[in-house]
Amino acid sequence: MNRSSTTLRDASARAALWAALLAGLLSAGCATTGKRGSSLLPTQHQVKTGPFVIYSNSPVEADSPAVLALGDLKDDLAAKLDCREDPIAEPIEVYVLDDRNAFLHLLRFYFPELPPRRAFFMAQGNQRVVYTYLGPKLEEDLRHEATHALLRGRFGDIPLWLDEGLAEYFEAGPNDLADRNARLTRIADDRQSGWSPSMTRLESLADIHQMTPRDYRESWAWVDLLLGDSRSGSAILVDHLQHGRDAVHPDPLSKILAAKGTDALTLIAHLEAGPPQSVVQKPGAFEPGHEPLIRLQDRPLDSSRSAAPPPRPGLFRRLAGLLGL
Repeated sequence: MNRSSTTLRDASARAALWAALLAGLLSAGCATTGKRGSSLLPTQHQVKTGPFVIYSNSPVEADSPAVLALGDLKDDLAAKLDCREDPIAEPIEVYVLDDRNAFLHLLRFYFPELPPRRAFFMAQGNQRVVYTYLGPKLEEDLRHEATHALLRGRFGDIPLWLDEGLAEYFEAGPNDLADRNARLTRIADDRQSGWSPSMTRLESLADIHQMTPRDYRESWAWVDLLLGDSRSGSAILVDHLQHGRDAVHPDPLSKILAAKGTDALTLIAHLEAGPPQSVVQKPGAFEPGHEPLIRLQDRPLDSSRSAAPPPRPGLFRRLAGLLGL
């Protein structure tokens, strides 16, 4: 459930990535660039669902589990976070490669700086792209990465820990009790080993490589607390996300919650009680033990399968557009 990501935040990083892509294309040789490019990115079939366009080398039916998962995700985010796509926004491109080997080849060719992954999300400006492959966890991977894409379209750049916590929360769906129980069991084990939650510590994490599996679990737990409280928690989170898009220096969520009497002990009570606890109630004192960016959100590698696109513009033109050059 935890995954690692790479964040490139400045113009020099964008230039370096573009140089790497261009070098990879040129290394293939002028005579084979078109053939190699078309073989790496699936373009033979496409299917559209809501804001997503899914590209693959084999047909993907409109009622396939992958397509339905994206439709359900869009509805879930709209219901829980008022996260709705601008009707004139660029579509979110989803590339589903044939299998694990094809996906690893794509990574080596275009993104050699990344270790083997199962899926990842890349964004720059208005461009949002998800890459994955046909595997046994395709729907879960799509929901996780597409959550990043939808959140970015609605709220812009949000804090790293919250971005990952929301993606963890929505990857299985808010009504998946088996997934929630499994997470609660792991968090209970964390508590037994002496771990205590701290949102301020999560807020200090600026690089995805700093996040441990336990940090992913805690991020999910805070989101579960907030979205589990329909009376106030959801409104607080939505207001924070909306304010974060417009404000230059928005208050951290931990400060907002502390003013309402919500702290680590509130979270522990919520996790131990099962039913949602109000985020405006504090059980007691806790004793502890904007420039546009490119963000790559990716997932650890797993086993394989795939999904579907038609003829596309030239590869150089598409890469230039994707990178905003």
